[in-house]
Amino acid sequence: MSTSSSTAPVKSDGEIVEMLDRMLTRLALCDDSNLQLLLSRLLPITIASLSSNSSAIRNKVLEILSHVNKRVKHQTEIGLPLLELWQMYSKVDAAPMVKNFAIVYIEMAFERADIKEKESMTPALVANISKLPAQHQDIILRIAAKVIGECHASRVDEQIAAQYKTICGSHDKELFIEFCLHTILYQLQSQSGGCPPGLSIAQANRVTGKHQLKNDTLLAQKLGILNVIEAMELPPEMVYPLYVAACADWQDPVIKRGEELLKKKASGANLDDSNLMSKLFTLFNGSVGGESVAPDFKVTPGSTGLKTKLMSIFCRSITAANSFPSTLQCIFGCIYGSGTTSRLKQLGMEFTVWVFKHAKIDQLKLMGPVILNAIMKLLDSSESDAIARDTKTYSFQAVGLLAGRLPQLFSFPGIIREKTDMAVRLFDALKVEAPALRFVIQEATNSLALAYKGASPTVLAELGALLLSNSQAEEGEVRFCAVRWATSIFDLQHCPSRFICMLGAADSKLDVR
Repeated sequence: MSTSSSTAPVKSDGEIVEMLDRMLTRLALCDDSNLQLLLSRLLPITIASLSSNSSAIRNKVLEILSHVNKRVKHQTEIGLPLLELWQMYSKVDAAPMVKNFAIVYIEMAFERADIKEKESMTPALVANISKLPAQHQDIILRIAAKVIGECHASRVDEQIAAQYKTICGSHDKELFIEFCLHTILYQLQSQSGGCPPGLSIAQANRVTGKHQLKNDTLLAQKLGILNVIEAMELPPEMVYPLYVAACADWQDPVIKRGEELLKKKASGANLDDSNLMSKLFTLFNGSVGGESVAPDFKVTPGSTGLKTKLMSIFCRSITAANSFPSTLQCIFGCIYGSGTTSRLKQLGMEFTVWVFKHAKIDQLKLMGPVILNAIMKLLDSSESDAIARDTKTYSFQAVGLLAGRLPQLFSFPGIIREKTDMAVRLFDALKVEAPALRFVIQEATNSLALAYKGASPTVLAELGALLLSNSQAEEGEVRFCAVRWATSIFDLQHCPSRFICMLGAADSKLDVR
C-alpha cells in the first residue's frame, strides 16, 4: 500500500498534452512582470517533455517554446532558469532532443543571468566538456570564453579559481586549452575575409560562432583566458604554446601579459617534450598533408611575429632538430615561405646550424641534401645589410658543420651540381666577402677539406689545380686555407701539394708559414 502511494502515476500522452496546453494558457495570460518566475517552473518541464516520442506532445512543446521566444527575445531583463536547465541537460539519461533544445536555452539564459551566477556556473560547464557532442562543445566553450572575458579580464577570484582547478579530466583540459589557444590566435579580419594566421577556417568559426567579435570583447576574452589558465596551475608544457601565442599578439596588453606568464609560469617547460614540439611546429608550419586536408580544416601558418618567437625556441630544443619533416618545412618556411622576411631568413639559418649540430645522423641524411641546396641559393644573394650578413654567417657555419657530419654530400657525384662546387664557392667567398665574414668562411673552408679526403682521382686533380691557383692569392686567408687543404687531403708523396707547402713556408704572413 505504501509502495503504490509513493509511486507517481504515469501520465498518458493525452494527459501530458492537456497539461502542456494549460501551461501555454498560463503563459499567455501572464504579464511580463511575472513571466520570469513562471518560466523558472514551466520551461524545464516543457523541454523535458521532448523525451516523449509522441508527435502531439512535441508539437505542443514547440508551440510553447515559440510563444516563449516571442515574449523574451527583445526583453533581455527577463531571466531564464539557468541552473535547472543545466541540471536537466547534464542528466546521463537525457534524450538527445531534450539536450538539443536545452543547450539553446542555456545559451540564452547565460546572456540574461546575473554576473555572479554566470561566474560560478562556468567552471561546471567546462568540467566534462569532452563528454558532450562536438556541436555542443563549441557552444559551451564560446559561452565560457564570453563569461571569462566579462568576469576575469582583470583577475580571478580565489573561489572561482579553485573551481577551475577541479577540471581533472585530461581530455577536458586539452579541449579547453585548445579552444583558449585558438581564441588567443584569433585576430579580427577585414571585410574581405580570410583566415587568421595559425588557424583554419573551421577553428576561426568555432571561436566566433555566428557573430563577429568586437575588438574590446576579444581583448577582454584573451586577458581573461590568460588569467584563468594561470589560476588553473597547469603543467608548463600544456600552457607553453598558449603563452607563446599571446607574446606574438597584436594587442599590447595581451603581449605584456603573455610575456609575464611565459617567464613566470612556463620557463621550466621541457623543450624536448615531443608533444610540445609537435604543437609548436603546427603553429609555425600550419597543416601538413596538402591536398589530403579539406580546405576548411587546413591550418594556415602562424604570423611573422609568432614565427620569429618560435624560432628562438626551436634553437634550444634537441627534439626540434630531430623532428623531420617538420624541421625541414620550418627551415624552408623561413627561407622561401610566403611573406618571409630578412629576419626570418637569418633565424632559419641559425636553426639550420642548430640542426646540423644536433640532428641524429639518420635524420640528417634525410634533410642535409635538401637544405644544402637551399644554402647554396642563399649564398648567391646580393643583399648586404646587417641581417643579410648574419644570414650568410650562419650559412657558412652550416656548411662547415654539415661537411664534418656528412662529408659524402660534397665529394660524391650527383648530390650538388659539381663535386668541387662548394670548395670553389668557399675559396671565392674568402676573396670577395666582407672582412667581418672571413673568419667564419675560413673555419667552414677548413672543415670542408676533410670531406674530400679519399675522393676520386678526378676530383683530387681538380682540387689540386684549385689549391695551386689560390696558394698565390692576394688574401692571406685564402693562402692559409690552400696550405691547410694541401696538408689535409694529400699525402707526402703528392708533389703539387708539397709545392704549395713550399710556397706557404715562404709566405709573408706568420700564420700561413
